[in-house]
Amino acid sequence: MKMKVFAFLVLLSVANLSFSQSNTIASGIYVWKAPSSQEQVLSGSTTFLEPFQVYVEVIKSGQKSIRTSEANATEELLIVKEGHLTVTVAGQTKSVGAGSIVFQMPNENYNPENKGSADLVLYRLRYTAKSGFDLERGKSNGGSFIVDWDVLPFKKTDVGGRRDFFNKPTAACTRFEMHVTTLNAGLPSHAPHEHAEEEVILLLKGNATMTVAGKEYPMAPGDFVFAASRDFHGIRNSGKDQCEYFAFQWK
Repeated sequence: MKMKVFAFLVLLSVANLSFSQSNTIASGIYVWKAPSSQEQVLSGSTTFLEPFQVYVEVIKSGQKSIRTSEANATEELLIVKEGHLTVTVAGQTKSVGAGSIVFQMPNENYNPENKGSADLVLYRLRYTAKSGFDLERGKSNGGSFIVDWDVLPFKKTDVGGRRDFFNKPTAACTRFEMHVTTLNAGLPSHAPHEHAEEEVILLLKGNATMTVAGKEYPMAPGDFVFAASRDFHGIRNSGKDQCEYFAFQWK
């Protein structure tokens, strides 16, 4: 009975992301569905990570995250989808808006809260490396940190533009790179390609079509695609205006 309930919940929350009996996550798309509080939308293992979990959380005005002050034996990445996040990381308190991120080392407390007047909507990625953590590697490469969208430089490119967030080793990953691409209407970002790194594409605005592992997935704002290691993938702007998306990859 419990297995049937679990399978039903997976079908409700994940569209076209497939799982093997070992709960390995295959390439595919999660279609945005606004939760009322917190919802786990993805959980399983990948080539490099186990577990790899994705949550969407809504924090009401004047409230704190349900996970406030909880130290976790996982690395975490928060992405602000809507609203303003106030958070203390590594002794530094900041308030950041949509598009900003918080990167959190394992076993450290942080305190996400909503001091704004509107709902705060977050993506939360939690993961553990199959090879374990190298905490000294994480600390020597910056430890926990916050990146504020509003202070990132925008670099024009031939296809639109780019904002670079970080590119470095972490406690869990030998390399983790994250950026936002702005893509002009009708253009591909690049030809389909493959690499060892696993990758997530998270659409922020506009419309796009993602091709991965031989399948095409139309994307609307809030949707994200997981591309497994060595699966061919590419993205193009399929709308009439610019689109914008996060691309982050790791190994």
